[in-house]
Amino acid sequence: MRYEIHTGGAKVSPAFGEYAGSRMERLLADFAFIISSDIYLHELGAKSPSHQLRLRVQVPGETLIAEEKGDNFQEAFDAALEAIRRQ
Repeated sequence: MRYEIHTGGAKVSPAFGEYAGSRMERLLADFAFIISSDIYLHELGAKSPSHQLRLRVQVPGETLIAEEKGDNFQEAFDAALEAIRRQ
């Protein structure tokens, strides 16, 4: 499986990339049929929650999408990942 992180100008630490990679590998271990995925990051400015993440996962015949907000990208990513697992 391949995955890409699209920052769209958002400030993201290298630690988030490593965290997202390890969580995506665990997702693939549970669901081996995943073809690819994309992670889109957006900063919402001064609003709270201030970070939005959209996770798109391609599986055979379907595209799963989860969009979550959080106080940081890691929080939003965890919530989106759980939403994908439920789908």
